[in-house]
Amino acid sequence: MLFEHWIYSLAIAIIAGMIHLKRTGRDYSWIIIASALAPDMDIFAGYILKQFDVGVLINGIPLQHGDFHNIAVLLIYAVIVGLVLKIPGMKFKDSFTFAGIGFGAHIFEDVLVYNPGYAFLWPLSTHLFGLGLVKYNPDFFGIANTTVLIVGLILILVCVNIRVLYEGNGALKRIARLIAIAGVFSAIIIPGIGLYNGEFKEEVRAGNIVDNWQFTQNTSWDSTVFHNGNHSARIEIQGNESKISGVWSSSKITVKPDTNYTFSSWGRTERVGGNYSPAVRVVELDAKGKWIRQTTISFGKGTNNWTQKQVIFKTRSNASLAYVYGNIWKGYGTFWFDDLELKEKGTGHNMVPNSGFEIGIEHIINLRI
Repeated sequence: MLFEHWIYSLAIAIIAGMIHLKRTGRDYSWIIIASALAPDMDIFAGYILKQFDVGVLINGIPLQHGDFHNIAVLLIYAVIVGLVLKIPGMKFKDSFTFAGIGFGAHIFEDVLVYNPGYAFLWPLSTHLFGLGLVKYNPDFFGIANTTVLIVGLILILVCVNIRVLYEGNGALKRIARLIAIAGVFSAIIIPGIGLYNGEFKEEVRAGNIVDNWQFTQNTSWDSTVFHNGNHSARIEIQGNESKISGVWSSSKITVKPDTNYTFSSWGRTERVGGNYSPAVRVVELDAKGKWIRQTTISFGKGTNNWTQKQVIFKTRSNASLAYVYGNIWKGYGTFWFDDLELKEKGTGHNMVPNSGFEIGIEHIINLRI
């Protein structure tokens, strides 16, 4: 939900500007529009830092979309905007307020649309919540949801009429200026949405720490235990209660339909138990990215040194893409895997990108909060 934020922010800016103009004689409502996508900076932050060979982990998890969607970052952002705009002579209180409204409007809109949403109240609470009033699908030329967009346009018309009734025809010039500002930002962001929804989205989602891989909770990039090289993928659930871990997941791989493939992985376990053994899997997808099936390599329970296992499978007739992932499903203990291979039978080409987890960020900042 990127484009719609401009629409709703414009509506809010029209009313907020009206109120502030009446009280102070100043209208800085353009800051609301300029701040409409500020929380979504977390989409690109990891990618940008990666260009400088720097990665950020938050409680062991790579920086990801949603990490900036909270009141703590809202306050930091509003303070920064207030200080920056103070340089050309704007009052700190005014720019701080409008930046906070713009950022907060984005969060409020996400609360209404998504369920679950994000930890909006962090650091007061880590609970993920949202109302999910709309089943969001970008069905309007891939840049917006039709229902959300229509409601936003209606809201703009209502706000325009309210301001015109309150201020008279003089409001039209100020509203036109806001619409022009929103139009400029929209002209910039729409191509960006198209770029993000293309191949760049996969790159941004890749986690920005280990090339072609993303990892989530209970997982880490281990430089102390490995089969070959200097790294492996590690998954750990402490204690002896069966739980579902996070995953290590590769970027997508192009495969052929009705074709035999050999899939193999090295794995190591330590004090593993629970309902099921840890496993590495290859998932087949159709051309639209829809799940077809998965092929599993399971590693034993208990403590076992590095062991290689493999399986031969034939892709389904509608298979077009695949990806590899590893996790602990309803179990506990520590599981490492390394040196994966996915080869079309009869060839020697390994299709798994960065299969030994060797290529990644050199400088990692691990924030514990």
